[in-house]
Amino acid sequence: MTNSSMTGSGGAGRKGTRLRGSWGGIVVPVAILAAISAIETARTTDASREVFFNIKTPWLMYFVFTVSMAVIFGALLQRMRVWRLGKPHRVNQSLSGRITNMLTLGAGTSRVKNDRYAGVMHGFIYSSFLVLTIVTILLAIDDYAPIILGMDKEHLFLTGGTYLVYSLVGDVFGVIGLIGIGMAVYRRYISPPAKLNWDRRGTEDAIIVGLLGVVLFSGIIVEGLRLGGDEIPAGNESWSKWSPAGYVVAKLLGGVSPQTLLDFHVAWWWFHVVAAFALLTLMALTKFRHIALAPVNAFFKRPTTPLYLEPMGDIEKLIEEGAGLGAGRLQDFTWKTLFDADTCVRCGRCTEVCPAYTAGQPLSPMALIQDIKTYMNHAGPLIIKGKNPEEELEPLVGGYIKDETLWACRTCGACMQECPVLVEHVPPIVEMRRYLVMEQARVPATAQAALQNLEQRGHPWRGTQLTRETWIEQLRAQGIDVPVYDGSQDYLYWVGCSGALVERNIPITQAVTKLLLEAGVSFGVLGQAETCNGDPARRLGNEFLFATMAQANADALNEMGVKRVITSCPHCFNTFRNEYPDFGGKWEVTHHADFLQFLLAKGDLKPKEGNGATITVHDSCYLGRGNGIYDTPRQVIEAIPGAKLVEMPRSRERGLCCGAGGGNMWQEEAGTRVNHLRAAEAANTGASIVATACPFCIQMFEDGIPAVQPDEEKRTIKAFDIAELLEVSVRPTARPLRDGDVEVPPGVV
Repeated sequence: MTNSSMTGSGGAGRKGTRLRGSWGGIVVPVAILAAISAIETARTTDASREVFFNIKTPWLMYFVFTVSMAVIFGALLQRMRVWRLGKPHRVNQSLSGRITNMLTLGAGTSRVKNDRYAGVMHGFIYSSFLVLTIVTILLAIDDYAPIILGMDKEHLFLTGGTYLVYSLVGDVFGVIGLIGIGMAVYRRYISPPAKLNWDRRGTEDAIIVGLLGVVLFSGIIVEGLRLGGDEIPAGNESWSKWSPAGYVVAKLLGGVSPQTLLDFHVAWWWFHVVAAFALLTLMALTKFRHIALAPVNAFFKRPTTPLYLEPMGDIEKLIEEGAGLGAGRLQDFTWKTLFDADTCVRCGRCTEVCPAYTAGQPLSPMALIQDIKTYMNHAGPLIIKGKNPEEELEPLVGGYIKDETLWACRTCGACMQECPVLVEHVPPIVEMRRYLVMEQARVPATAQAALQNLEQRGHPWRGTQLTRETWIEQLRAQGIDVPVYDGSQDYLYWVGCSGALVERNIPITQAVTKLLLEAGVSFGVLGQAETCNGDPARRLGNEFLFATMAQANADALNEMGVKRVITSCPHCFNTFRNEYPDFGGKWEVTHHADFLQFLLAKGDLKPKEGNGATITVHDSCYLGRGNGIYDTPRQVIEAIPGAKLVEMPRSRERGLCCGAGGGNMWQEEAGTRVNHLRAAEAANTGASIVATACPFCIQMFEDGIPAVQPDEEKRTIKAFDIAELLEVSVRPTARPLRDGDVEVPPGVV
């Protein structure tokens, strides 16, 4: 590169130069190859090939094709009969979003790339399969279109230069596919990751991978035998070079007579055709069908937030009609759940990121979906025949799927975030919890106590000595008056049960309130008039209790004239924002992370105190994966002068749950506690503060940090809400925060 190419100032100029250089490095060689190709093509205008070259009975191929298609469509129709046993699932809303999902998440396989090695491997195999399918279709069109259209020509377009480029593309992608198969063999049989051993079905996997390789390899052999037996002896070797893989085979067999090569060509051609149709048939009989089902499943994927749960409808009417509550039978699932079970490829990615499985608890999302599929395979044919599966099979819930498996789920959505074929694990888990709670009354004792508290006291906390106005009284003692919502204010600040009734979380509520007052926000709180929004009841499976509380809250807030709501709890935020609209509660809902960043950006809040604290951020599942809020909590931290932000290995959309979700705040855990794992990750970053924006997460860290650092004098990290940290910085008399010398906000033990 000459000096003149470095002109310009700053990184932008250098970046532009690098880009131009990169493009030049690509364009120049391509242009040279194109020129050479043009010269070659000018001398090969007659290049083409016969579709059924050297095959005396092509009609037999159509017979094999017909048999293959009959098996495929027969198997598909049988599966459709089973899928249709499920309840309705709406797919007629948000069509543009669904089409986008189908093209990007489905056909585009965008999530597959999350695992780099698997992404490259899958990309090679998938692109090869796709391109070679297109190549075959183009060959059929080229051959049959002239006949159908009555044209006096043998080929429609695959002649001359077009045919040569066509041959090159087919050969290149055949080789690409073989490279992908080699990577698959290495990954599955030589150096397999742990997740491939969680559900190893050696015969099926070996058949799929092996047959893919056989089809690609035999295709190249067939091409080489044709070139060596006909094209090269006929003086058209320049054509043959456009099929480089086949040309190599032809040259390796150069010592064999053309007639012998043609005889072998017939045998290999039939072997290749039968293997190819056998491979297609496997699409209907094995997990290989995900190639077709995954894009369709992406279209079927719910366009809502992933942690949204559908209401059950009129529960009293369902009871009167004798309908099942929740999912205890195959027919109780939606047909989308049954379709999910057939789409699952057992890749293990969902299980790898599951917090319960990571902690050694009895839940593998992959195994659960496979258990649903196994039950579907057993019960579906019986139901279609008019038989009762309950008379011949063990129960779905408690039999095929154990109770403890369902209760271990945190409903954090990590499994759904990671799944490359868009399986939705959480909705059927909650449906089966609904069955356990409302039909069977099989609930862990501690979870049952929380549900009883919700029903009797309006909150899930047992034994609390606090009231919903304790935090207000404490601020009043400091000379701070908290406004009560009367309908005239712009915002209702919804404190939530944890924010008002858990001692550790009261400082968070007070910090948010002080910041709102400091910024001059028009807001009010409900105080004693506030009750639980019902989220714990819904996640634990008591849909009747949730629906009752949600309807009462929605009606009450609408009657007050509420238009905008601020919450501190991500669970309240998710429920108000995404699930209360089903009950008539349609308000503008903002989490305090977003709202505080909004106030900072406006200049209504001005952090004054510099500090040198190193802070790591824990992403709440219901704020992050549930609603896509990752940046604003970090921006609030970065607004504090001198704060140093470090990330945990698992962060943002791939963050690890704190362990409290799905009602597990009120359940006993088997195995390692999830919050202990997360606290250890936070401590290992070297940060002195782990910041979050969720009262449940704070409680879990308050328990987890002492467990991983039991010596209080040597404890290196503390947990705070972002509002607490910002309020300390905004408060003009605050002492600066420093690593190892963290100011504890008032009321924090």
